[in-house]
Amino acid sequence: MAVEKETEMNKKILDTLEPAEFDALIEGYAARSEPDTLSFEAFDEATQRLAQEAVAETIELTGVVEQGAFVFDPPQTVPVIAHGNEILIGGLRLVVRLRPTRPAASAG
Repeated sequence: MAVEKETEMNKKILDTLEPAEFDALIEGYAARSEPDTLSFEAFDEATQRLAQEAVAETIELTGVVEQGAFVFDPPQTVPVIAHGNEILIGGLRLVVRLRPTRPAASAG
């Protein structure tokens, strides 16, 4: 197994690559004959970027905890409806429930 030298391009994150650097990186990967491995960091970065790109809108909800349950304030954003611990967004109904904290394991 050949050990690859880490180059400056390998150290850069995708956001900072110039178009020519990105093209060279892609062409380099395409020219390889052996299977490629992807580091966990690179995979994590790629999935986070895809998830962020998939978000079309952010809705912020506020509320309080009363008698052991979330109680959301009425949202200012349509089509969101909040009632007690329930949030309705289109055909989706979210129910938020608190669970008791688990006691710390005793040292013994």
